[in-house]
Amino acid sequence: MKPAKTIQELVSLLKARKMFFEDEREASGLLLNNNYYRMSGHWRKFQIDPGHGNDDFVDGTTFEKVATLYRLDASLRNILQGGIGAFEICFRSVFAYYASHSVVDGQFLYLCKDSYRDDFLSKNERPDDLLGSIRTELYRSKEKCVVHYKNKHEPIPMWAAVEVLSFGTLSKMYSRWMDKSVVKKVSQTFGAFKDYRHTAKIMRSMVNLRNLCAHQARLWNRELTAPVVNKDYFQQFGTSQERAQWRIISILMLLVDGITQCDDFSKRIVSLCHSMPDFYEGLVNPSL
Repeated sequence: MKPAKTIQELVSLLKARKMFFEDEREASGLLLNNNYYRMSGHWRKFQIDPGHGNDDFVDGTTFEKVATLYRLDASLRNILQGGIGAFEICFRSVFAYYASHSVVDGQFLYLCKDSYRDDFLSKNERPDDLLGSIRTELYRSKEKCVVHYKNKHEPIPMWAAVEVLSFGTLSKMYSRWMDKSVVKKVSQTFGAFKDYRHTAKIMRSMVNLRNLCAHQARLWNRELTAPVVNKDYFQQFGTSQERAQWRIISILMLLVDGITQCDDFSKRIVSLCHSMPDFYEGLVNPSL
């Protein structure tokens, strides 16, 4: 079992692996406040061959460069959280509106198994699992918008349910929604959703991005869990690997710019990400 190392011992370890420090005191404070292993994801790219036991750093690697990447990553997450929030609120409203008005009593369709396609089930997932998640989340909620209906023993309409269901559950509902006319109307609202399979991957990656930002996790040099097709209409922000975070960030920029009817959001992100070549490279061409 490895003993716990002091901050000075951690600095010494990095120096032994040929990382250079301009200000050890400042670096020690950053390591203490941010955790060695949290920051290690930002310097792994500059190690010679960590996958095979060579943890030495390539020539010229400085702690200060890693710290800059780390801070840029934090700034990017903060900006993205605002954009994800804007999209999420709009998406909940639009999806509930078109589903509720698709048929008589459409506000209760989300509680019916026949409203969902089964061909998007992930491994070990059953058709009834989604409805189970919906019912569990509604049962646990203490929000007034749903408690009102529960106290009256009435079914909860979708426009109230979407306010308490998790974004992950909501994304599965939309990705599997059977009524193509509803999906089409939602896609026309946002523009980035063109077909079922593309939409499912976008929503899955959007949920993952939201969770990474919420947990202050590393975005830089991290691959997506599922590839996203590089459609022409969001290549305006640059090309990238199919599993690059930049793909889902580009889609979010398109979505938020469309919702706000201005490009302030995308301009802030593009400016930040291009402020350091290594930072942008880790977003468009990740290796971890």
